Amino acid sequence: MNNRPHYAGTSSKGFSLLELLLVLVIVMLLFGAAVFEFNSMGRGASLSEGADQLESLFRFARNEAERTGKQVRIRFGPVTTEPENLSGQADATNLETAATSEQAYPVVESESNPVEMPGQFKPIANAALFTEDITELVRIESIELSGLDAQMASIMSDVENNTDEAPTENSPPLAENTFPILHFYPDGSSDSARVQLIALNPDNRNKAIVELMGYTGTVNHQLIEILPKQSSVTDTNEVHEAETSLGQAAPAP
Repeated sequence: MNNRPHYAGTSSKGFSLLELLLVLVIVMLLFGAAVFEFNSMGRGASLSEGADQLESLFRFARNEAERTGKQVRIRFGPVTTEPENLSGQADATNLETAATSEQAYPVVESESNPVEMPGQFKPIANAALFTEDITELVRIESIELSGLDAQMASIMSDVENNTDEAPTENSPPLAENTFPILHFYPDGSSDSARVQLIALNPDNRNKAIVELMGYTGTVNHQLIEILPKQSSVTDTNEVHEAETSLGQAAPAP
């Protein structure tokens, strides 16, 4: 005879082993999907943040040129230890700097004394706050001048090629990859260029393109999603585009 009390609405039946295993499998699947989605979002976020940092660098260079009344430039190449590594009058006409994409570290420089020593540039110390973040997030793959700046660079390149002497056996090898130097002027204008960024993670094939329009003072960037079967940027799908105005350029004095 069972004398134990029986409470209404209660049951002594528990979960079976099969039910526990089923719940465990479902939880593991959900956790795996969440981790995969988090990694995908993280890769895209680093690329987008790198593009935002490059835009901030362009704004900083433009504001610095307007504030000081001196020409500011951004060159992309290895970091040197000399404070005035590219000095001299001939340097003012240089349009490109030799560097591989792995060495394309942005360096912001200002013309130290445009009246007495024109063409001499030295690095801006506080620009490191912008450049260090860029290289930690993305890698610069290519830089192309656009608009009238591209036409002017092409003309000057043709003139230099026609005036240079023919290479000899003792001539130094030509640089495999050159990046244009971007100039920002005191009147608020700048060169126009398209900068293509890629992620540091080789598994992430997506790209970001930052476009600088010097005459209108506008910067916009777009993220390019590359599908696994796509091998070139021309077959990509644009997934995001943001546009930021640097402000209207002040009229030239």
